[in-house]
This record gives sequence, C-alpha cells and structure tokens, in this order.
Amino acid sequence: MDKVVDALYKKIIVLLAIAGGSWMYGVKFLEKKYDILSYFLFFIFLFISVIIIKNYVDMNKIIKRMKKDLNE
Repeated sequence: MDKVVDALYKKIIVLLAIAGGSWMYGVKFLEKKYDILSYFLFFIFLFISVIIIKNYVDMNKIIKRMKKDLNE
C-alpha cells in the first residue's frame, strides 16, 4: 500500500509541474495574440487539474484504508 501512495504522490508532483508549465505558456502566448495555442494550453491545464484532483482523492482513500487496517 505504501508503494501505491508513493507512486500516486510522485504522479501528482509531475502533473503539477506540467499544469504549471502549460498555464504559464498559455498566459505567455495569450499576451502575444496566439489565441488558439493559448486556449489549447489552458484546456491542457484544466484537464491535468482534474486528473490531479482525482489522484489526490484516490490517495486519500488509500491512506484512510491503511489507517483503518492498522487500527483493526
């Protein structure tokens, strides 16, 4: 179980970096009037943000299950 939580944690860190990069490049391209590219990068940011939230919820479920198993 610890390996699963550790893998999810590492996945969240990588996804946060990708989301931050896509957001910053989206803002940069929006300033330069590359509208289609900036909207595409904002879509990637939103999509990755949803994945991050899903992984965080999954990780919390696993942690709660581990705590429950330890208490029993």
